[in-house]
Amino acid sequence: MTPVQASAIPLFSQNKDVVVEAVTGSGKTLAYAIPVLQKVSTRMYSVSEGDDAPEPVKKGHMLAMVIAPTRELASQIQSVFDLILKYLPDDKKNISTQLLVGSLTSVRQDIELFVDNRHQILIGTPGRLLDFMKSKYVHTSSLEIAVLDEADKLLDLSFETDVVLILKQLPKQRRTGLFSATISTAGDSIFRTGMNNPVKVVVKSKNPAVTTGSGSAPASLSIKYMMINSEDKILSLIELLTQYHYKKAIVYFPTCTSVKYFYNVFHNLLLKNLLLFYSLHGQLQTKARLKTLEAFTNDNSLVNKSVLMTTDVAARGIDIPDVDLVIQLDPPTDPAVFLHRCGRTGRANKVGRAIVMLNNNTREEDYIGFMEVKGLILSEETAPKIPKDFRINFNTKLRQYLLDDRARHELSIKAYVGFMKYYSKHVASSIFRLQSFDYLGMAKSYGLLRLPKMPETKYIPNELIPEGGWLGDPVDLDNYAYADKQKETVRVENLEADKLKMINDAKKRKELKKKNEAWSTKVESKETKQERREKMKRKRDAIEKQILEKDSSDEEEVKEDWKDIVRSNKKKKTTSSSGMQGSFDDL
Repeated sequence: MTPVQASAIPLFSQNKDVVVEAVTGSGKTLAYAIPVLQKVSTRMYSVSEGDDAPEPVKKGHMLAMVIAPTRELASQIQSVFDLILKYLPDDKKNISTQLLVGSLTSVRQDIELFVDNRHQILIGTPGRLLDFMKSKYVHTSSLEIAVLDEADKLLDLSFETDVVLILKQLPKQRRTGLFSATISTAGDSIFRTGMNNPVKVVVKSKNPAVTTGSGSAPASLSIKYMMINSEDKILSLIELLTQYHYKKAIVYFPTCTSVKYFYNVFHNLLLKNLLLFYSLHGQLQTKARLKTLEAFTNDNSLVNKSVLMTTDVAARGIDIPDVDLVIQLDPPTDPAVFLHRCGRTGRANKVGRAIVMLNNNTREEDYIGFMEVKGLILSEETAPKIPKDFRINFNTKLRQYLLDDRARHELSIKAYVGFMKYYSKHVASSIFRLQSFDYLGMAKSYGLLRLPKMPETKYIPNELIPEGGWLGDPVDLDNYAYADKQKETVRVENLEADKLKMINDAKKRKELKKKNEAWSTKVESKETKQERREKMKRKRDAIEKQILEKDSSDEEEVKEDWKDIVRSNKKKKTTSSSGMQGSFDDL
């Protein structure tokens, strides 16, 4: 047994509630699976005094429940239970499990399956379990034991309400177990689980350099960071995946859209005979997710290197053999998830390497100190050098790949905008600052043809923004077509209408912006208007005064001229009259 199993199994198998914190990959699933099966078998096979046979479990009653935060983890837990149950003696009554997760089957089908087959152990996610338990055909009064796997995640804001409602419907005399590598982050929430005088079991790494206050990493796991220019992030990722020696790697992307986008890019532009890519994210249907995970887990190719491109949906509890390398394109928004991501490698004392990429010319280097405060020390690894020919060749291919289909560029923009939203939600907002981020560099890394309009662009200095937002040669958007002919036909038909709509939308946004201005801004604008009016009034008064002064001076000049004219006329009359008289005298 591993240390966590040796510590937890005796306590949980008897009559103790347990809170178990142990390093990732230390065997926590078996640490609760054995006690659960022990409780169930005791209930099913024990004969009371005076009875010839054990008391049968009533129809519609369950004996054990395991709650997990994700469908992938729930499915994996069921496979562990089923693997152990293969060794159940033939003379014993069968013990069976039932998986309760969304999308695989309907709630009604789950209830019918449960009632007909009388499964004793239910394993599922909180939402589906809560819907399942609302049925009048499902009874919880016989339940003996309940387990919360990745308990800190189940007790955070996203799941806590559902989990507490489920636990309230279970018998108070049950045994309860909470298991996680970072259970300390759950804080006081563990007291809402209804445990009675629980025993806390903590199993930490022997290596003090990797022991954290919120859990611990195994000593066989090497955790490093790389400082990389934003523009080179994807190129550096490709270099790592191509040059490093590994059998299987997991790459964590910030959003589902970024997984979809880069999976398509890598699948189309990189050599398929070297790297085999798998895509796993929360927007896939449950069947597709479980199928992808199973295919990646069972991939034993000796030729290709396998790469799982995923989000935090595969960060917790997933146990995949032969994963040698974990790369985080960006740190998770929740620091507690960082260790869970890294813990997908270096499991069961196997050597593993985890790398996180941080952006140069920002404050992201402070993340190292931030994690050190939490007890996790990261060492630096030199970023790979990107050959000039490879850079030019890949960027040219990527641009052409996007130009071949308008839908591809739209997906790239969604991935980029989604990443910026993700970045803004980081808990350590003083480190991951929008004001100092390299927006243009990251846009180039994502292969964008043009920088999208978004509020964050206000942080980009005006002199750095390229003309029209184009990150390369401008593209004629009117003729930029979809590869899907039907979609392109619709676009062309609606082109004029879309242009008109864009103009109207811009007007509406402007009006709405003006309408939604802060009260203080409106007051300031009113004051400004008043000042402007007063200034204009003063100017008008000055002009009017000047005109009046000019008019008065002109009148005086006119008066003086008139007098001169009168004098000259009198003079003329006098002269003319004397002249006329002289002439008469001559006659």
